[in-house]
Amino acid sequence: MSIVYDILIIGGGPSALAAAFYAQNKQLRTLMIYADLGGKAGWAHNRTVNGTINVLPGHDLVERLISQLSNHQSSVAHINDRVVGLRKTNSMFVVDTQQYGERYARSVVVASGAAPNRLPLPGIQHLFGVGLGYSITTFAHQTQGQRVAVYGVTPRTIRGVAEIVLGSNHIYWVSPDEDLPEVPLVDAIRRMPNVTIIPQATIRDVVGINSVKQIVIERGTSLQHIPVDRLFVDIGIQPNTGFLNNGNVDVLDEDGFVIVDEYNSSPCHGIFAAGDVSNSVLGEQVLIAIGDGVRAAVSAYEYLLVHKLTLEEVSHAAGKTA
Repeated sequence: MSIVYDILIIGGGPSALAAAFYAQNKQLRTLMIYADLGGKAGWAHNRTVNGTINVLPGHDLVERLISQLSNHQSSVAHINDRVVGLRKTNSMFVVDTQQYGERYARSVVVASGAAPNRLPLPGIQHLFGVGLGYSITTFAHQTQGQRVAVYGVTPRTIRGVAEIVLGSNHIYWVSPDEDLPEVPLVDAIRRMPNVTIIPQATIRDVVGINSVKQIVIERGTSLQHIPVDRLFVDIGIQPNTGFLNNGNVDVLDEDGFVIVDEYNSSPCHGIFAAGDVSNSVLGEQVLIAIGDGVRAAVSAYEYLLVHKLTLEEVSHAAGKTA
């Protein structure tokens, strides 16, 4: 049999890297399998100090984690590949990869991320990254003094609007639904003088050549043109969990997210999840993702201790009986 890892981490974004960094500090034999190292390249962390906005791009934080993992005699191995299946046999997990076959582990951290649903309009892809975005928190630091349109009504939409409401010149919150959720955060946003809520509306066009200039919305039978500097679309995300359907583990909710408790543990003992792929992550800010990854790794470490499954213990026991 090939190497049996203590922790196998699926994914290469901030949550996965943070989990790997923690596992390395515990000297656990760790394997990361990822299709894209670094995850969402556009993630950013922004903070305001004494009235000044300081921006720390997410990829800088990710690069620091990668550097920390590389600068030590690391116990973390890396494979650039796609996971296509996961199954449990007794107290071990078998992970199937597209190119490199099977890999084995005593615990698994799923941090494979999620992809946003795109706005289904032709001829707007050239505006992605120059005014059109699918993550409010990614570009929140760039909305100061801008006219911003937000399309969607998911929990992430609500948190995203809250992120930018104090700094934007004006927010046009376009909702495809008739009513917004009756929650305190929405009530607070409603009271802001720089927020216009437009219910039961659909975006029909995004106008601009080198940047977003205006959106065209449809309400009933009428069209309305709204000049804006930026458009954020949040009409849901699709978790990268298809590989969990190819095996014998049952950890997904009806929307395909990994079900986790407050310790990032899934219903299947030994499987943990972190980041966008889980059903409980608060948001996609890079610091939240890092914290989520560490928490999942802590839970995996404690699982290994409780079940006496670390390589060190197994090796020690084998030495005594030799």
